[in-house]
Order: sequence, then C-alpha cells, then structure tokens
Amino acid sequence: MRTVSSLLIATPLFLLTPATTAAQTRLGITGGLNLASVDVSTEEAFVPDFESVTGLSLGLSATIPLSETLGLQLAGGYSQKGTMFAFTEDGTDVESTLKMDYIELGAFGVMHIPVSGERVSAHLLAGPALALEASCDATAKATFMGTTYEISEGCDEGDVLDRSNFDLGLAGGGGLEIGLSDALGVSLGALYTFGFIDLDKDDRDSLKHRVLSFRVGLVYSIG
Repeated sequence: MRTVSSLLIATPLFLLTPATTAAQTRLGITGGLNLASVDVSTEEAFVPDFESVTGLSLGLSATIPLSETLGLQLAGGYSQKGTMFAFTEDGTDVESTLKMDYIELGAFGVMHIPVSGERVSAHLLAGPALALEASCDATAKATFMGTTYEISEGCDEGDVLDRSNFDLGLAGGGGLEIGLSDALGVSLGALYTFGFIDLDKDDRDSLKHRVLSFRVGLVYSIG
C-alpha cells in the first residue's frame, strides 16, 4: 500500500448566470463554496474512507442567447478542491488533507425554464470544463500516545504526489435569478462536476475529482 502522503489526492467551474431576457447577453460574477472529494479505485487491500473538504469558488461568466430558450455560457474562475481521510494504524490516529487550487474554464449549454412572475427565472446548464492547477498542498497529522505530529508541504516536495496538473470534467446543474431591476439580478444555484482525468499517475490507483458547488452572484444584462 502506498504511504499516507501518496494516498492524498485528489475536480469545472460553475457560474450561474440566470435567465432574464433571452435576447440579451448577460454578464455574471459569482462566489460560493465547493464540497470537494475524490472517487477512488485501487487494487490495494486497505483503502481509507475519503471525505469532502470545503473550498472557495469564484468566477466570471458571459451568457450569449442563441434562441428564446437556449444559450451558450462561457465561464472562467478560481476553484479550490481536494480531499481528506482519517484512519487508525498500529495505535496511531492519522488525518491527511490535500488541497488543490485551480483556474477553470468552461463552456456550457443553457436552457431557460419558464417561471411564473416577471422577476423570477430559472435555468439548467451543462457542459465540459477544463481545470488547470495553480497550487497543491498536503498536510498530515498523526497522534500517538498523546503526542501530535504535523507535516505540511507542497505536493511537489519530497515526491508527495505524482499527479496530473489539469483536469477535464463534465458539469451539470441549475439555478434561479431574482430580478432587482430590468438589467440587474441576483443568482442562486448549484452545480456538480464529474472529473474524468486520473489525477494519480501511479498505475495502481485511480483518483478523480468530484465537486458540488453552491454559488450566489450578480447578473447584469446588456444589449
């Protein structure tokens, strides 16, 4: 079995630009939280339970109308991902955490859903997203006989993790917009990202990002 550090590993971005007037291009700015973890596939006999970590999600987007109900959203932003696990071995309690920061780019198809009322609108969106790693840090904490030891280092230090530096995923979700005026609105929504890239280059293991994002933001209609 690999060491605790090598087991640490770790998934596009989600920007909700709600549907206001289908004929208008909409610019959005959003912020929120990621609940991030990894899907693990390995031939090792012992695999600890991987749990989610919380990170930030910030972004910008532009949604271009293609018809009364369909649109194209181009998005980019910053997203924190990773995972953590804890287990006990030989009387030692171990907790390890991996945190990875990404710059993400996405292109999403958007479908507007009719909602009663003039100030509330809804939409669904889905599409591919590319994430480029900006930083990666690993921490490990072990407690033995009442004494705690902590280690923190970058993923490139000491061969902590031989990994892929990018991720490609498929994202899908939806949201609501509440109009504040004819041009300005508030957005609320969620999106789930399913990563396809095996982040661990070790042939024995497969580790892929899974991220659930919750966001709020502002949308401004132009044109």
